[in-house]
Amino acid sequence: MKIKLLFSHYFDIEEKVLDEYGALNICLDSDLPLFIDPFLLFASDNLEYQKLHKQIVGHLISLKKIAIEKQDLSDLNLFRFPEIRQNWLGLCKYGNQGKGLGPKFAKNIISAFNGFFINFGDEEVTSESHIEKLTLIDSGVGKDFISDFSANLILEYLLEYTERFAKLHLEEHQRKIFSVRCVFDEALQIWKPKKFELPYLYLEENGDFILLTPMDILTKDSSFINHSDLVGDFKNITNSIGNSSLRQAINSYFYRALPPNPRKKEFEMAVSQTIREFPEILDYYILQKEGNKNQSKQLSKKKIEQVRNELISTLIEFCETVLERSDFYNIKPNSYSEALKRANYLKDVIENNDGYRIFYKNGKPIASEDTIQRIFRLTWYASPYDVNSEVNNGRGPADYKISFGSGDSTIVEFKLARSSSLKNNLRNQTEIYKKASKSISDIKVILCYTMPEIKKVEKILKAMKQEKAENIVVIDAIPKISASKIK
Repeated sequence: MKIKLLFSHYFDIEEKVLDEYGALNICLDSDLPLFIDPFLLFASDNLEYQKLHKQIVGHLISLKKIAIEKQDLSDLNLFRFPEIRQNWLGLCKYGNQGKGLGPKFAKNIISAFNGFFINFGDEEVTSESHIEKLTLIDSGVGKDFISDFSANLILEYLLEYTERFAKLHLEEHQRKIFSVRCVFDEALQIWKPKKFELPYLYLEENGDFILLTPMDILTKDSSFINHSDLVGDFKNITNSIGNSSLRQAINSYFYRALPPNPRKKEFEMAVSQTIREFPEILDYYILQKEGNKNQSKQLSKKKIEQVRNELISTLIEFCETVLERSDFYNIKPNSYSEALKRANYLKDVIENNDGYRIFYKNGKPIASEDTIQRIFRLTWYASPYDVNSEVNNGRGPADYKISFGSGDSTIVEFKLARSSSLKNNLRNQTEIYKKASKSISDIKVILCYTMPEIKKVEKILKAMKQEKAENIVVIDAIPKISASKIK
């Protein structure tokens, strides 16, 4: 079986073709944990990017005007934005079906525009308005809004960008014409369709189109303007305010709100309380970011390389060196034995077939729980089983729920041995998930990088009287000495 995991594999082109075009080589099995950061559009020397940034902010300002002036907002369609799943970016470890910005977001942003952020778009301190500002204080507008909203507003550009690549580098049978709603008619207040010739999943029946995204507008985790950065640098931000009266008033208020020997949560609450009293702090923070815009491009490039080196290359290496050489996909027991066999297969690959190497770069361990979860997902490629990641049935998300019909399901959880919460998680977590998901069975997979970590796990399992439990799979990812060097 040939696994066509990446865009370049699927369309039989070299990765360097995408690199030279500037596009990310996306994974067509599950989303990559990358996001569009509108600040990178603002910070770019590319005039087209700068225009796109103004377009994003301009649309948001138009929505603010509607939210304030329109009395009847029972129709929330203008404030709802679907996830652009065809770019294969986001948090899904299985497929590309995200939630997008629905009714809850619509109500929260309408409320924000009629409350704390009523002056959005009228800033005088910063050179431009920035949509990230809406996520800097608890307004009910989360950081996931940034990428989803931006992708919707620059969708026409992304479609044109992808179409150019397709016509230049792909075969005719690998392209198809699609009509996509991407042009906003301001007069009619509706989104209109436009036709594009795009790459699509041509090996599948009714295959969907695929979007490419320029690497230089992507980031990992948080955008350059983000809440945790604001809190962490709060004192420097307030002390940099040139207006001495305002600076003194802010500092005086903040230190009154701060209890003696504050904990992290108390510090964050004092910051939030001070910002609500002095909203202009947000503009001074953003001004500071505007002054460091070159840093945003450097950080983004570093994060993209990290994802490519530590996640994408790891997944590909695992796929190419192991999965393609096995008859693994012929296994068809029940969900528990199916999941257990795959977990043990993963263990065997890592411990006995040099699979541990993919978890190290320059001698340092790189695999996070996210990485091992995504690798495990690959062992289900072309499987008839229903493999859902981060299933949330009211008690928090489980890593995977494997099922074959309504009466056969298994929860699988992944942990790093170095986790400080390992003991509690082993005792409680999957039992909670099992009850919430009505799963029959559970499997726990623990990745160890050092001998002390293995000893730690052994001690925990012994105390729990679970040292021989078949459903707890401990993987030894310690670097091994080559067999040729053993005397």
